[in-house]
Formats: sequence, C-alpha cells, structure tokens
Amino acid sequence: MNTRATSEPIDTARAALIVYDACRRALTPADPGRRAAMRPVLDAWATLIGACRKHGMPVIYTTPVSRADGADVVLLPTDLSVETGVPSLTNCVEGTPDAGFPDEIAPRPEDYVYLKRRPSAFYGTGVAELLRTLRRTALVIGGGATNRGVETSVREAFSMDLDTVVVRECCWGGDAKAHAYSLDTSMKMYARVRSLEQALAMLA
Repeated sequence: MNTRATSEPIDTARAALIVYDACRRALTPADPGRRAAMRPVLDAWATLIGACRKHGMPVIYTTPVSRADGADVVLLPTDLSVETGVPSLTNCVEGTPDAGFPDEIAPRPEDYVYLKRRPSAFYGTGVAELLRTLRRTALVIGGGATNRGVETSVREAFSMDLDTVVVRECCWGGDAKAHAYSLDTSMKMYARVRSLEQALAMLA
C-alpha cells in the first residue's frame, strides 16, 4: 500500500466525486479502435465510482451538451479554433444517446446529473451550490479532456477553497503532451494528482 496515500486520507464525510463528462461519446465511441483504447478509462471509472459509493460519497455527473439548433453555442475566436477550424466547444447534442453514460457507470437514482454547456463543471450548472448544500469541501475528480475541462474545473475548485484530488487513470485527452503536462505540472499547483490505486487507499 502506498504510504503517502495512507498518510493523506480523503475525509469521505466531506468529499464528493465529480464524474466529469464521462459520457458515451467519450468512453464508448462507435469506432472499435477508439473504444478499445478508452476501455481502461471506463474500467477505472467503474472502480472509482464503486469505491466512492461504498463510502457514502455523493456522486455528481456532468455531461457536455448543446441544443440541436446550436442556439446556446458561442463561437468565440480563439487561436486554436482558427488553426484547426474546429469550434472551441464541441458538445454532444442534448437528448441524444451520446450525451448519456455507459451502462457500466450509469447514474443511480441517488446520484446527481448536471447538464454542462461550458468547460467548467461549475459554471452555470448548480454543482457549486449543491456542494455547499451538502457541506462538501473536498473533491475527487477525473474526466476529459484533461487539459481543458478537467483543468478548468480544478482551477475553479481551488478558487473556491475546495480540497481536490485528481485521479490519473480516470482522465483522458486527445493531445498526449497536453494531457501529460496538465497532470504532471499545471494541475499540481491546484490539486493533488494521484493514481487510482493511491486514491482508493486514501478513501480506505
């Protein structure tokens, strides 16, 4: 057992899990190669969610959606969108199967599900208000893309004085270098970044 993890336990009585954008589009895509590549992430999520439920932690899901007519999408000019020709936000269409969750990690009636239209788990969702209502001041989080929405949420959580643990195996991103830099460098300023094994030990 990792001694560092056991010396810094997560207080499950004041912690919540945020399942950030772990929707079908990301974790169970139609392409067989991509689906196989994402299988370890899905398995990691199933393990982490099960452990958090066992400890009575609230499980909060976010899912990235936009209206089918695009009325809620603002196409801001950013360097990346100009370079790639891809809008800054490419959400799922609200109400479609892609915006739902894989069966292995599907929300239960006691869980919380929030539609999310911007990168942050908190902006315009009600998640911050829920945490205050539940008197939760610590977070466990993972999701994708690591260097975009997850890091945005972690930075915002830090500004709200939330003690945050990021679980490596539950994160993913299309840019391998950006994914690694976010986990190994930038998010360490705002959170503790731990392996799944370490996080499970911290919950025990």
